[in-house]
Amino acid sequence: MVKCDVPSHILVAEDDVQAAWALQDILQQAGYRTTVTHDGLQALAVEAMDPADLLLTDLTMPRLDGRSLIRRLRAARPSLPVLVMSGDVNVAAGEVWSGAMAPTLVLVKPTGVPAILRAIRTLLART
Repeated sequence: MVKCDVPSHILVAEDDVQAAWALQDILQQAGYRTTVTHDGLQALAVEAMDPADLLLTDLTMPRLDGRSLIRRLRAARPSLPVLVMSGDVNVAAGEVWSGAMAPTLVLVKPTGVPAILRAIRTLLART
């Protein structure tokens, strides 16, 4: 049997440019293929051309926020796993994604690299 070592594709939607590039660096060093976008509309366009294995998104972004992005992506791909990173300590997973068929995890910013990578591994293992 031939083993396929294609890295998982993570779509990052983060409007803070420095945070987005830091995430890309972290994820690529961990062996993931990463595409960075800076708002929800850009993320939708990228997803249409190059579907992701996981969405990592902020909630507060220009043009299309994270909640709307998740709803729109999951309308087409209900099983897409999502990692939400938000600076809002009051965000609850149930409030944001009630009824989701796919796994969703929420991390409150700032968070450390080990927690991010652990969350991604957990989400990808559930799919």
